[in-house]
Amino acid sequence: MMKRAVFVFAVVNLAWVSPALALDLNSFRAQHGRPALAASATLSGAALSHARDLANRKRLDHAGFRQRANFTGGTAAENVAFGCDSEDCVIKMWARSGGHRANMLRRDVTSYGLASATADNGRRYWVLELGN
Repeated sequence: MMKRAVFVFAVVNLAWVSPALALDLNSFRAQHGRPALAASATLSGAALSHARDLANRKRLDHAGFRQRANFTGGTAAENVAFGCDSEDCVIKMWARSGGHRANMLRRDVTSYGLASATADNGRRYWVLELGN
C-alpha cells in the first residue's frame, strides 16, 4: 500500500458499499428531505487540489476556496476536516457541526465535489465543495 494516497469520492463510486452500512452526502440529504446533488468534475478537482494542499501543509483552512473552482458568482460553500478514514465518518462528523451540517443541507446548491488526501504522517484531510 502506498504511504501517501489520494482518494476522490463520488456517490457513484460507492456502489460497492451497502447503503445500510455507509452514509454519503446524498443519503444524508435524502434523510432530511433535500434533493440529491450532482457530482461535479470541476468541484471534485477543486476539492482534490485543496485536500492535497491541506495534507501537504498539515493544517485546515478555507483559504482561496472561491478561486479554486473559479466561483465568480453564484452560491458556493466548503467543508474541510481531518481524521476520518471514510466518507461515512466525515459526513457524520460534519453532520454534528451546525455550520457544516447547514452547508450539506443547503437548498441553493445543485452540485458537489468531495475528495481526500493523506498526509505523510497518515492523517487524512477531506474537502467538500458545494456550488451551482
